[in-house]
Amino acid sequence: MDKPGQTEPTRKSVVIPFVNKLLIVVDDVILVWVALGIIGVAFLLMMEAITDFIFYTQHSISHIISDLMFVLIIMELFRQVMRQINRQSFSLNPFIFIGVIASIRGMLLTQMQLGMGETDWESGVVKLGVHAGIVLVLVASYFIYSKGRPKEDQG
Repeated sequence: MDKPGQTEPTRKSVVIPFVNKLLIVVDDVILVWVALGIIGVAFLLMMEAITDFIFYTQHSISHIISDLMFVLIIMELFRQVMRQINRQSFSLNPFIFIGVIASIRGMLLTQMQLGMGETDWESGVVKLGVHAGIVLVLVASYFIYSKGRPKEDQG
């Protein structure tokens, strides 16, 4: 006979933990698929950069640098997905790094376009200024964000 105060497990108390565990497994499977997709895209971009390097032309330099910096951006995304898979705490750092890399990529590509005469001077300088402003804002954001986090959580 049951002791006073004990209740029989309800259907709800059995179903909810099962659904939670099932959703965690589904989340992990999706994150692994995303991680594999990111690695695949990075590999394809590296292959494109290698073929641009092998079949070098004047316009290959900007394509090679663009592809390599895009691989860096993708790998920062991969790093964040791996943090999610490993159940590490969420961090804005990878997204700040992605923004900085993307803006520096934009600055380099704009500078190359200016150097090769592919864009006019006024629009090129405006693009450079915008990218430089974004880098400045993101570096300041990183500084503020890093100061506000406990030391053991940074990374």
